Amino acid sequence: MKIIVYLGTGGVGKTSVAAASALALARTGVRSMVITTDPSLRLRTALGLADGITEQQVPLPDSEDAGELWAALLDVRATLDEAVRLYARAGMAQRILDHPIYATIASSLVGMQELMAVERIDQLRLRGFDRIIVDTAPSRHAFEILDKPALFADLSSSRKVKLVGRTYKLVSALGLQSIGRSAIDIYAKAEEILGVNLVRQVLDFYSIFYPIAEGYSRRAERTVAMLRDPAVTEFRVVTTPQKAMRDAAFFTSALGERNFPIGAICVNRAWLHAAPEPLPGGMAGDVLGWYSAVSESHRAAVWSLKEAYGTQVRDIQVFSELERDVDGVAALDVLARQIHLPF
Repeated sequence: MKIIVYLGTGGVGKTSVAAASALALARTGVRSMVITTDPSLRLRTALGLADGITEQQVPLPDSEDAGELWAALLDVRATLDEAVRLYARAGMAQRILDHPIYATIASSLVGMQELMAVERIDQLRLRGFDRIIVDTAPSRHAFEILDKPALFADLSSSRKVKLVGRTYKLVSALGLQSIGRSAIDIYAKAEEILGVNLVRQVLDFYSIFYPIAEGYSRRAERTVAMLRDPAVTEFRVVTTPQKAMRDAAFFTSALGERNFPIGAICVNRAWLHAAPEPLPGGMAGDVLGWYSAVSESHRAAVWSLKEAYGTQVRDIQVFSELERDVDGVAALDVLARQIHLPF
């Protein structure tokens, strides 16, 4: 299995490039999945996904040796439900799913989108996809997918957090006096603020859920290590000619600080078509002259990017501006044929 993670600021066509990469890979005969962690759900339009469906196989253009193209929108609740069914202790899965605290955690806990993105990558690995392409949310939000799982792993491995989960049943049976005066004060204050029933529900839930939380910690550490392995994962930055130097500086620095392998910078929406010479007169000439000037600025930006970063990344690719918006596989295929892929 190989992974490509696409990063970029808003409005650069990152989702289209990610979907086109999955399409290009599927056409080589592999089973590829593109998943978006971007709440804007632009992937639904790019691949023409059916409304209300968060994962589906996408029909490919005619190809005798084509593989499979799959697309998914990150569904936090469905991902967490699957983790519960996969990793809960025997007989505990349904009890967790039915617990009154569970729905609150799944739907409103801050950071669940980022935590479940890493969990979902691991679930797709288990399902045997040859290639996983990850379309991240714009800019700095993308790094929360990489940072928050590590923070959660540190928290869930905390001795105090483990102690709460593993001793609550005993404490509940013996009474709070058995855990000492300081603990009594903490529980009493929590019950004063939140109410006795809610505090007991939270503790009861954690006592049955903590094995999944600890298992998530181990899986997250394994997945993040896999994302850092250049033999498995390549990070790609998508930008435009106007943003190329600024985006390259930010993302190469941010990825370097986290020890993630940047493989390519993809300059999208470049105006590269040559204008006819000599230019005609009148309004047509004015328009073509303007196009030529913009095209020249785009070429200069690409040249500057290659001069500055050509030795820092494996590849710098340039994609021509498409004639129309990407709104289905047929339109996406035009972009897919421009993409050079690793692995």
